[in-house]
Amino acid sequence: MTREVTMTSTPSIVFAALTAVAASVGPIGQADATGPATQVTYQLSGSAPMADYISYQSDSGQAGQERLAHVPLPWKTQFKFYGSPVLVISAQGPGSITCTILVDGNVVSQATANGAPARTVCSH
Repeated sequence: MTREVTMTSTPSIVFAALTAVAASVGPIGQADATGPATQVTYQLSGSAPMADYISYQSDSGQAGQERLAHVPLPWKTQFKFYGSPVLVISAQGPGSITCTILVDGNVVSQATANGAPARTVCSH
């Protein structure tokens, strides 16, 4: 009895695996707009009338890091997002400062810091 064994080279296996993953996940960087949009709200409040700075992840993906300086409090921004976003907001100001992240109206993260300066971070 003769048995023939065919060896597949490692690059071919890697290519096949990557092709299968790409086909199941879709093109890199493309948002999955098939599901419902998620409403994201960032909020800041504090004992001082102004935050020294705010930095937050927006709806623009990795390029969507927004930075603001000398922002009157209270402050709020909203956007819609498709898929599973990574949500982060950080802020610094005198006294106490509180950040809040809401997803579809529900609080998913909240933090308060006190100090001179107070630095707070919320993430989800």
